[in-house]
Amino acid sequence: MKLFSKYNRVNIIVTIIVLLLSAVLYYFFLEAALIHQLDKNLFIEENEINDFIKENKELPEPTNTKDEQEFYTLYHQTIARNISSIDVYNKKEKEYTTYRQLEFPVTANGKIYKADVRKSQEEAEDMVQLILKITLAVVLILLITLFIINRFVLNKLWKPFNATLQQIKQFDISGKKEVQLQKTNITEFTELNTAVHLMTKKANRDYNEIKNFTENASHEIQTPLAIIQSKIELLSQSENLKEEQMNMIQTISETTNRLSKLNQSLLLLTKIDNRQFEQNSVVNLSFFIQKNINNYEELIHAKEITLTKNIQPDVTITMNETLAETLIINLLTNAIKHNVENGSIHFDLNKTSLFICNTGNIPNVDTAVYFERFKKDSDTAESLGLGLSIVKKICDIYNFNISYNFYKKLHCIKINF
Repeated sequence: MKLFSKYNRVNIIVTIIVLLLSAVLYYFFLEAALIHQLDKNLFIEENEINDFIKENKELPEPTNTKDEQEFYTLYHQTIARNISSIDVYNKKEKEYTTYRQLEFPVTANGKIYKADVRKSQEEAEDMVQLILKITLAVVLILLITLFIINRFVLNKLWKPFNATLQQIKQFDISGKKEVQLQKTNITEFTELNTAVHLMTKKANRDYNEIKNFTENASHEIQTPLAIIQSKIELLSQSENLKEEQMNMIQTISETTNRLSKLNQSLLLLTKIDNRQFEQNSVVNLSFFIQKNINNYEELIHAKEITLTKNIQPDVTITMNETLAETLIINLLTNAIKHNVENGSIHFDLNKTSLFICNTGNIPNVDTAVYFERFKKDSDTAESLGLGLSIVKKICDIYNFNISYNFYKKLHCIKINF
């Protein structure tokens, strides 16, 4: 969920809860205030009745209107003073009416009476309902206003942030184009833009330095390795060499070749990591697989490996041509190198996936680690442990789904395009 949407949702929900609770409390406080005012009016009526009795030595005439009623009942003993709300049935209206009633004792002509003074609560309740409706209308208008503000005003305020985020998404560390950040008068977004600009500038500089160092180091390492290899070949052609010396020269030559391959593989991985294979084209995988099978045909026959294939013609995919061939070569050499005598290799290619299986020894480790650099079986010391790592890296670049499984004595790698 986007920050704007989450903020908008939380803000609206909290506002609704607060306003509704406030409206409920406001309703009860208002109702209590209006009833308190009715009680004061009843007390005034009580005082007026008592003043009339003192002055006239008799009870005033009782009243009986819709909004106000007075009754006097003869009592033989003093009663308690009480105030309460009661419902009185109106025969004319055929409905109950709520009154606020004050009961108090009065004495006139030596006799004790109970005086009941009532005032209708309908007006107070109508006023409370009217005020409540007005309050709810104000709350609704306020919510609509908040929604509009959050929808349009805040969206406009967050526009520089969204623009910066879009530039970050489009940022290419291998490109020479700097990010173009939108100017804003909001301090936080200005600081964000400054930090992003410095970060991308430093990332580009570090990338170029690492790229140049990798290329230079690889070139400088490869040159002395080539010289060492040529000297070893000359030395091996010398006369009067003992068998022990020849074995040592052979070991040095194999180690030098291994070091050269390691240097080339690490350089290739670095170039892949640095996105130096950006140029894509439509690649015919069927052609590449068949071509490399032909190139490795002698090695396959030498190990007496049975090769079967089910390759659909003209299966194409959009990717870098060099990486496509590297992918096929590494898969094929891995299947040959880690195979057994009189083993088998099976290729299956269709428009959605590439499937390659080969016989081999039972894995000594979890097959998932084979995609990590320098991870390999302890029995395959001649392997650099980089072949499948290169394959995995290429698949990651193009969002191919790759999996490795071992079942029925077969090592199987599947790539879904």
